[in-house]
Amino acid sequence: MAIAFTQCSEKLGYLILQLAKNFMVYMAMVLACNGLHFLLKPYSQPRITSDIVVGMVLGNIPFLRKLFDEFNRAFGFIMDFGMMCYMFALGIEMDPSLLFKRPNKDALVAYTAILCTFLVSLSLIPFLHFFSRHTGVAFTISVSALLASSASPVLTRLLTNMKIGKSDIGKLVIAAGMHSDLVCLLIFSICYIFMPTDAYCIGHHSERTLKNDIKTIIAVVVQTTFTAMVSPVFMAWVNNENPEGRPMKGSHLVLSVAFMVLICSPSTLYDFSPVLSAFMTGICLPRDGRVSKWIISKINYILSTIFFPIFFLWMGNAANFTQFRPGDPTTWLRFFIPIFIVFTGKIVGTLISGAILGFNWRESILIGLLLITKGHFQIYMAIKVASIFLDYLHSKWYLLSCSRFHP
Repeated sequence: MAIAFTQCSEKLGYLILQLAKNFMVYMAMVLACNGLHFLLKPYSQPRITSDIVVGMVLGNIPFLRKLFDEFNRAFGFIMDFGMMCYMFALGIEMDPSLLFKRPNKDALVAYTAILCTFLVSLSLIPFLHFFSRHTGVAFTISVSALLASSASPVLTRLLTNMKIGKSDIGKLVIAAGMHSDLVCLLIFSICYIFMPTDAYCIGHHSERTLKNDIKTIIAVVVQTTFTAMVSPVFMAWVNNENPEGRPMKGSHLVLSVAFMVLICSPSTLYDFSPVLSAFMTGICLPRDGRVSKWIISKINYILSTIFFPIFFLWMGNAANFTQFRPGDPTTWLRFFIPIFIVFTGKIVGTLISGAILGFNWRESILIGLLLITKGHFQIYMAIKVASIFLDYLHSKWYLLSCSRFHP
C-alpha cells in the first residue's frame, strides 16, 4: 500500500511539474508575442504576424518540442475546441442572405477573384502530388476553396491598423473579404461531406460510401434548417427577457449556451467535422441581438487571451525545421505553386472586376494583394492535412521496413 501511494505521489508530482512548465512556456509566448507586436506596430503589422514569428521560433526549440510531445493529444483537443469556437463566432458575424441578393461592387470583386483562383487552382493542383495516392475531385475543390478564401477577421484588423478601414477602398476590401470567406467556407463544407479529412488517416475511418454521404447531407440540412427556423424565435425571447441596460440573467445565459451546443452536435454524429458544423450553425443564427453580441465578445476575448498563443505554439511545433529539405526541388515546387496560384488568381480576378467597375489598375492590384490574406483557419487546415499526410508516410515506411526484415 505504501509503495502504491509513493508511486501515485511521484506521478502526481511529475504531472504538476510538467503542467508548471507548460504554463511558463505559455506565459513566455504571451510576453514574446506582445513584445514583438509592439515593435512591429509602427509598420501596421497585424498581431498574427508577431504570433507566427514567435510560434515558429519557440515551437522549434528542442526542449519545448520534447515537452509538446508529451502533451500532444491534449494539444490536439485544445486546438479542435478552440477552432470550433473561432468558426462559430465567425459564422455569426457573417450574413448568408447576401448570397441571395443582387451582386454589388463588393460581391463582384469577390466572386471574380474566387472564380479566377479556382480556374488556376483546378488546372494546376491535379498535377501536384501532395499525396502519394489519388486525391479525387472533392479534395481538389477543397484545396481550391482554401486557396481562394480570404481571412476576413485578419484582413479587417490589417486595414484598421493601416487606418484605411473606413475609406471607400477599405470598406470595399473588407466586404469583398467577407464575401470570399463565406462562399469559400460553404464550398469547403460541402466538399468535406464527400472528402472528410480523417479519411486520409490510416485505420481511423472506414471507406466512405454513398449511403454514409447521404446520411451526412441529411444531417447537415436538418441541422441548419432547424437552426434557421428555431434560433430567431429563441434568441428573440431571450433578448426580450434581457433588455438593454440590465444585467443578463444567468439562467438565460446558461440556456443560450446549452442551446448553441445542442444545435451544433447532430451532424457530428454522422462523420461531419465539428469545426465546420460550428460554422454552419453560426451562419444560421441571427447576427443582431444582445445574446449574439455577448457570445461573439466572450469568444473573441477567450481566443485572443488564451487560445491564440497556444495555437501558434502548436503551429510552430508542427512546422518542424529539421524536416525541411531545401535541396529537394519538390519542396520548392510545393512551396511556390500554391503562392503562384493565389497571386495569379486574385490579381487577375481583381483586374477583370476593376476593368468592369472602372477602377485604376494599380488599385485593382492592391485589392487583389489584400484579398490574398490568409489566417487561422487556413493554418489549422494546412497543419491537419500535413500531419495526416506524414502519418500516412510513416505508416507506409513502417510497412516497407517490416517487409524487408520479415520476408
